[in-house]
Amino acid sequence: MNSDQLLQRIMDSNVNIRHSIVSDSDGNVKAVNHRDGVTNYLSEDETAASLKRAARAWKARKVLEPKIGDGKYAVAAFEKITRITFPLGKNHLLFVSLGTDQVRTDFNQAGQTQIIEHVLNILDGDPTTE
Repeated sequence: MNSDQLLQRIMDSNVNIRHSIVSDSDGNVKAVNHRDGVTNYLSEDETAASLKRAARAWKARKVLEPKIGDGKYAVAAFEKITRITFPLGKNHLLFVSLGTDQVRTDFNQAGQTQIIEHVLNILDGDPTTE
């Protein structure tokens, strides 16, 4: 599955996902998917700087992997958004941004924990997430 397909699948999985981004391990954007009608809070430059900081933090966590195991995800929660960072292979990261004002249009729309589990299943190739 290429990056664009992956991002579309993630976006399709839940209405509360605002946007998703694939970056390299330095935080340079490789692919983006943005929900229609959603306005970014950050400018393009601010987003790029934020991704670079998150990528540096992820690299710092990797130093601890021999002792605590591979990182699965990291959550940064703010008043207006929650950003979840997932490793994507050895050299890329996946960023998923959720709105804090959950839009639960039906019982199939999950909260943060369920969204994280679903994205992890997508990344692991779980066929039940098709």
